[in-house]
Amino acid sequence: MAVLAPGVTRRVLLPTTSVLGLLLVWEAAVRVLDVAPFVLPAPSRVAQAAVRTAGVLPAHVVTTLTEAVLGLVLGAVAGTLLALGVVLWPRAGDALEPLVLLTQTVPTVVLAPLLILWTGFGLVPKVLLVALTVFFPVFISATSAMRSADTDLLDVVAGLGGRARDQLVVVRLPGAVTGAMAGLRVAATYTVGAAVVAEYLAGQSGLGVFIQRSRKAYAVDQILVGVIAVALLTAVLVGAVVLLERAATPWRPRARGPARVRSRAPS
Repeated sequence: MAVLAPGVTRRVLLPTTSVLGLLLVWEAAVRVLDVAPFVLPAPSRVAQAAVRTAGVLPAHVVTTLTEAVLGLVLGAVAGTLLALGVVLWPRAGDALEPLVLLTQTVPTVVLAPLLILWTGFGLVPKVLLVALTVFFPVFISATSAMRSADTDLLDVVAGLGGRARDQLVVVRLPGAVTGAMAGLRVAATYTVGAAVVAEYLAGQSGLGVFIQRSRKAYAVDQILVGVIAVALLTAVLVGAVVLLERAATPWRPRARGPARVRSRAPS
């Protein structure tokens, strides 16, 4: 009989079992305690709501995913470029970094009304809000990675006759990619949520709009469908960023599972 690898058990079976156990406890608790559906519907009722809204939900998912992906790309590019600028020109960094840090004292959601006022109620303000959410972790991670570049490698490049430009291309830029991808992985967990918040304030489509309409109708089961969709979208986006990170940084060592030891019975 085939035996599953320990890594598969740890990464797949255990989380799946935990989720199924939680759903069973949730279903049993709602039925035993006779909780009203408008307070906390059972998972079976949420599943029925998912089937009932299957005709309208995909369009909302596409809208939110579009905003999240565009904002993710825009924020990552802006954060990486500014990180390159402040590392290459330290005086510019001394002037800009305090301003960047100061902007983080204002929650991005507070800026949403201004973005809507300046750019209208279309796609642009949602993308900008997501980009602002993504920008800071990418900028900080990329800046830190380039500034902490291996001095020995920099000395080797210089010793071989390389100039500052060569040090940038050979040593600092790979560090920038590594740092930017690490920041992007963190930021990806917030992008869908930022898009949903923007849709709360000014949206005609998207999961934020779907959840708001469900709230006004007191359809708690549909609200939970929207919440689950947000969680699944976030998981997909984070997974895509992890795959992109592996493709963009092939020189980095990959974690491997524990070696499998085979034993034979003595003959």
